[in-house]
Amino acid sequence: MKKIVLLGFFLCWISLSWSQKKESFIYTNAKLTKVLSDIEKAFEVKYSYVDSLVASQRISVSKRLYTLAEINTEIEKQSTLKVIQINERFYSINQVKSNDDSQRIYHLEEVIVEEFLAKGIQKTNQHYIISPQKVQTLPGITDADILQSLQQLPGVKSPNETATGLYIRGGTADQNLILMDGIRLYHPGHLFGMISSINPNVEQTVNYYNKAVNPKFGERVSGIIDIKSTDKISDKTKINAGINALNADVYLQTPLVKNKLGLQLSGRKSVTEWWQSPTFNQLETKVFQNTNFEDFDNNNQFKFHDYSAKLNFKPNHKTEISLSGLVIKNDLDYQNVIETDSISNQKMNIENYGFSLNWSQKYSPKFTQKTLVFYSLYSFDYLKKQDYGTDKFEAFKKLNRVVDSGAELNFGYQINEKSNLDFGYQVFGNDISHLFNSYNQDIGVVLSLKHLYNVTHAGYAHFKHDFGSWNLQPGLRYNFYSQMKASSFEPRLLLQKTISKSLIWQASYERRSQILSQVRESATNDLSLENYVWVLSDNNEYPIQKANQFTSGIIFKKNNWLLDVDAYYKNITGITSFTLGFLGQNGNEIQQGKGFTKGVDVLLQKSAASWRAWITYTYQDSQNRFSTLNEGHYFASNADIKHSFNLAFNKKWDNFLFTAGWFWHSGKPFSTINDSGEITSYNTERLPNYHRLDISGSYQFQNNKGNTFKIGASIYNLYNRNALISKELERNYANVSDFITPRYSMQEYYSLGIMPNVFFRLNF
Repeated sequence: MKKIVLLGFFLCWISLSWSQKKESFIYTNAKLTKVLSDIEKAFEVKYSYVDSLVASQRISVSKRLYTLAEINTEIEKQSTLKVIQINERFYSINQVKSNDDSQRIYHLEEVIVEEFLAKGIQKTNQHYIISPQKVQTLPGITDADILQSLQQLPGVKSPNETATGLYIRGGTADQNLILMDGIRLYHPGHLFGMISSINPNVEQTVNYYNKAVNPKFGERVSGIIDIKSTDKISDKTKINAGINALNADVYLQTPLVKNKLGLQLSGRKSVTEWWQSPTFNQLETKVFQNTNFEDFDNNNQFKFHDYSAKLNFKPNHKTEISLSGLVIKNDLDYQNVIETDSISNQKMNIENYGFSLNWSQKYSPKFTQKTLVFYSLYSFDYLKKQDYGTDKFEAFKKLNRVVDSGAELNFGYQINEKSNLDFGYQVFGNDISHLFNSYNQDIGVVLSLKHLYNVTHAGYAHFKHDFGSWNLQPGLRYNFYSQMKASSFEPRLLLQKTISKSLIWQASYERRSQILSQVRESATNDLSLENYVWVLSDNNEYPIQKANQFTSGIIFKKNNWLLDVDAYYKNITGITSFTLGFLGQNGNEIQQGKGFTKGVDVLLQKSAASWRAWITYTYQDSQNRFSTLNEGHYFASNADIKHSFNLAFNKKWDNFLFTAGWFWHSGKPFSTINDSGEITSYNTERLPNYHRLDISGSYQFQNNKGNTFKIGASIYNLYNRNALISKELERNYANVSDFITPRYSMQEYYSLGIMPNVFFRLNF
């Protein structure tokens, strides 16, 4: 008995001593997220909270020694938050309930993994959540580029080393739906896709789905990347600005009417037309290989910019209205002398405009409505003109235009604390056209012209229910394609079982469809990276793509270890040979086919207070079949990378952060041709294995006024390995017979060489 009393006394003394531990703090209008991070290190505790509750909060404390209880009290005094102690090490932060909230039921989606790979990346039972402004430095990435950050996740690859060319579980880039506040993006890249056109320094949240996709999402059969800028109204004017070796950007948040009306503005502009940095020169070398583009300067330019604006209006606590606008633009203007008195000029303009109106209304504590109206325009305009003397010329023009508009009416009903129902109606309109035109001073020839449109009506329902250790999420989506007189039923199901505190099992099934895709154009031009155009299904020559995906996996968490294993099988119908670039000996005849992908994604991660290490591995078998190609047998798809392995590590010392990552994957498949330029096999050969080493580092500090400064550098492909990453077939047009009997030549494309980058950012 005495031993028990002594033990109890000893434990109480330890607890009391810990509670009296004091640390020195001083903050002037500092972000609460920064304060919480410092407290966690000082007292070896952990806070859990919903990002949206804490993101806008700032506090100031005078310099002195604080106990943990005292600093928690300061947080509560200067915010609308409540700090709740769970046990000796763990604390929860919640919002203080007002009188209006006393009857409200909150249904928050469970976060299974708080820090997946890095701080700022979370995983729920259905998708990943990325907060770019919070993401710590990732290997080889500057400013947390959104699409490049996704490539750190298992199952997401870009074998051509672009930000936008994402292959997600065997899907192609055009099979991914990318949304920005509901605006559809058809060209989400700059510099021919080498960086994303989504400014990562805007305060926003990225929801990435690769399985069990909520039935409110349709339109594509592969990944969903849903980007939402913040809806909060800032309490004061804040500016976030920065510059790197490619571009400069600025982001502004300012209140127009306190707590009622707020404005957000962002702009990013390239500096490449004035300064061709070593970073740009390396990208230029990679992008324009196998073209006649040689050196860029102040006259021959490639430039880009993107702008966004958002107006948030909250007339009361039940109503939120926002209006968003987006402009993305890339321009190329290149001129060179090809021979005496002969000049070649190539101009390219790529634009993606859009706006959206979002209205959220809470009719009761249980019933909500979200309405979306959007419009998106994608335009591609390319002209190559060769002038011979004063009165002779040859020209080639390529146009591609996509108009996408629609409206959504979405409802949510909280049945009880364990059950929730979402349902809604959506209508989309697609108008797509393209033109290839070759002409000279005497005659013009239309090589290809097509214009199609469609209106899609969709209804969906999604049910969530927790019972004991099980979580069930069935859903259904129905699409009716009015112009094609076709429809599709798309059931969805997610099943999760919490086996223990450390082990979770998941399984899912989904069916999805797609009527828009990119096809490879066979007309000649010098921009080999832009030889795809958007087309609309006509349910005949270009059928509706339909895909089914089955998944099963486990998540194991214990003692700061994380193991995530997910196996999947996906089949797809309605693909075409032009869609995937398989050009046969039958000229422009389009072959229809089907395919499948099976694979396993694995993540092993170890976390500690000041460092984190992770390994990802993906096995994938992706194959296609066309009845008239390869004698009707299955063969490897362009996305078939059998094995992929990443090893990464990051370490933090006070305000310094360093990270390194080594990336390896087996070679892509490629087709072969004979000496006559005829295709002899389809994706039967493999390129050499690919690997590279990336590093990044940053230093962040704060002045007495609360302004935050961050400087950093990154090096992509540190050991400068020159890897063969692709072999592509290019159509020849040397003589008239080539229009009748196609001949091809093989073009080889190599990886990006060693590429340094530096950046500087400030918040005030």
